[in-house]
Amino acid sequence: MKQITLIAGFFLCSLGMTAQNSNNISTQVSKEIEILRKADLNLSDIQLSRITQVLAGQEQIQNRNNQALEGNKAVLAQRNAELRKSKIQNIKGAMTEQQREKFDALKLTDKF
Repeated sequence: MKQITLIAGFFLCSLGMTAQNSNNISTQVSKEIEILRKADLNLSDIQLSRITQVLAGQEQIQNRNNQALEGNKAVLAQRNAELRKSKIQNIKGAMTEQQREKFDALKLTDKF
């Protein structure tokens, strides 16, 4: 009985941590997710979750790059361009072929 209570406790804690982490999304990531929702790509909750994680991670990397390369604008511009390309690839990587085609047709790349 103690084991079941302990397992249930861990499960509830992990759910709480997941919910807390999903509430820590930045305004920029929220705006980008909203762009995808409004595009009517029929993204599933799992796809949206993966894309949200990707966008949040990319944002953290960009913030670190901005701080680390503050005095070197040429390298910063190059890193930001590479990061943007990676972001688009990761967003599309979470989509089906039909969703990618619609993403491209709507020229959503320009909005990220």
